[in-house]
Amino acid sequence: MRRSLRTTVALIVAATLLFTVAGLAAAVWLLTRNTLMRSVDASLVSRIQAGIFLTPPDEENIPFVRPPIPGQPTVIVDAVLGDGEVYDIDTQFSDLPADAADVEIALSPPGTSAFSTRVTPSGETVRVYTVAVVEGAAARAIRSLEETQSNLVQLATILVLGGGVAVVVGAGAGVLAVRRSTNPLVEVAGAVSALSRGERDAQPPRAGRGAPREVVDVVDATTALQRELARSQAQQEQLVQDAGHELRTPLASLRANVQFAARTVTDETTAQSLSAAQSELDELGRLVEELLALAARDEQAREIVELDIVGAAQAAARRSMRRWSRTVTVEVPDEPIVMRIDPIGLAEMLGNCLDNAMKFTPQEAPVVLAVSSDDMNVTLDVRDGGPGIAEEERAAVLERFHRTADARGLPGSGLGLSIVARAVAVADGELELGEAPEGGLLVRIVLPRQG
Repeated sequence: MRRSLRTTVALIVAATLLFTVAGLAAAVWLLTRNTLMRSVDASLVSRIQAGIFLTPPDEENIPFVRPPIPGQPTVIVDAVLGDGEVYDIDTQFSDLPADAADVEIALSPPGTSAFSTRVTPSGETVRVYTVAVVEGAAARAIRSLEETQSNLVQLATILVLGGGVAVVVGAGAGVLAVRRSTNPLVEVAGAVSALSRGERDAQPPRAGRGAPREVVDVVDATTALQRELARSQAQQEQLVQDAGHELRTPLASLRANVQFAARTVTDETTAQSLSAAQSELDELGRLVEELLALAARDEQAREIVELDIVGAAQAAARRSMRRWSRTVTVEVPDEPIVMRIDPIGLAEMLGNCLDNAMKFTPQEAPVVLAVSSDDMNVTLDVRDGGPGIAEEERAAVLERFHRTADARGLPGSGLGLSIVARAVAVADGELELGEAPEGGLLVRIVLPRQG
């Protein structure tokens, strides 16, 4: 399923804000962390520089350290001897044992130093500054990082919450802006869909104040197209109606004259020519009636009456059998199916479906008209044993005057199924073309039961 433009833009805005805010938050957190760690390191160096006096320890020379400067953070100072022993030289002491790095610095020349972050046996995280003071001994300045880490956790919490709020607010503002900008496009889609359904009175789309220029251009172009198509369709339908009505009278007169001549002619060749002419006039008359029926779909709504669908189907089958001089198998329930429907529209559906099946089905192949129903719908199936219609052409044959390649050599106008489709749409039904069990085309009409 494709995402809408609104969803796509909203996701892009949200993702952009998320990455931007996350990047800024990470940068702020890392900068703050580095600043705090530099401050801790500076306090450790300052404490060592405040005064450490170490001599090779013995019973007479006891190392000592000057007291810390009041107001400064608590920094514990001790000594690490070359053999790894930790010597407390401060009034406070830590339980941090010496590691290999401390011993290496104690055995290094005076002035050698290094910073490290460790965890004491009690689980406290500390920062350690180790510096060689005299040969064989080093001083360590130790400061707890608990407060620093607590501050960093609080900062991370603030950044996450603030960033989340910023992303939500920014994405919401972006969605609102996109929705406002694309509302006219939604109206454009609705107007185009209405045009495709043949609704000439559909409201044209409108672009509100502040809509982007490109959207306004699309709306204006769609509105102009909608008006032009409606005008063209009205002219076309009026032309069909006028032409159909004007053709009826001369066709009736011409048919009567041909029929009279056919009854009085004695020459066999002339009789055959008149019979062929009468067949062509009948086909032309059917074409005129189909054109008028198609145009009438857009006229004022016809009367809706209660009708027995079973009886109507049987009557349509009888008419088709008389017209085509062949059998139609009728499959209907024993009980009548009564529903409210336009009887002319129903006759158009059944008649055109049966005519279509008769026209393309060989004489020996079956044609079936089946009626079924449930509590919600009535289903009309017309099945035949003809060549059927390829799946890729089934949508096209519902358009006016469209004929498949197999049908172009046969009589017909290409209007039958389009008339059926229009009648089904007016009845709020559904039309489906498929493959019949008999091997040909299945035309299924599903009509909703009313009342």
